Amino acid sequence: MLKNSTQTAETQNATDDGSDMENKMKTFFTLIVSALLLAPLPGKAGEVLPLAVDLQKTGKVAEKFQVPVVIFYTATWCNYCKMLEENIITPLLETTPIEEYAQFQQVLLDKEHWMMKDFAGNDVEMKTFGPSQGIVVAPTTHFYNSKGEQIAEPIIGLTLEEHYPANLEKRINEALEKLGNKKRLDIYKLVEESDGI
Repeated sequence: MLKNSTQTAETQNATDDGSDMENKMKTFFTLIVSALLLAPLPGKAGEVLPLAVDLQKTGKVAEKFQVPVVIFYTATWCNYCKMLEENIITPLLETTPIEEYAQFQQVLLDKEHWMMKDFAGNDVEMKTFGPSQGIVVAPTTHFYNSKGEQIAEPIIGLTLEEHYPANLEKRINEALEKLGNKKRLDIYKLVEESDGI
């Protein structure tokens, strides 16, 4: 009898160990699949940061909400542009309500034959729009009112990534003030209150 109860206990432990191992494997598999599904994929232009295809329309939305139009001038060959988009802009757009403070758009400086509408509604090639705005460095960030007039100092280049959010916040707040909007952006508070960057 003692032998049978010992065998039964050993069999039960083996079964528990087996289902415990099975549960661990299921958990591990679920974590791996989740990580793969949630991992950022290599993005294409305009997936998170919208391409500026119709600035006249964007300007009307900005005017309605009394917020600036923020345009990121980038290029596909520009590693600093990719860093800016992947490490700062995309996480802000995906995890915070920053779009309550501005309309965000992207202009690619090196894409031939991509057409867009400027603030006046004119059809222009995207590649020519940046130079018409005096852009000579990628990335450059400009801040406009609904008519396409610059209303805050541009951010030229990306020297220190950790300073960019504070510079962006400062310029958006300058633009909001010029537009008569009493809202003020606090990027660090938005990030702290969000599910996080």
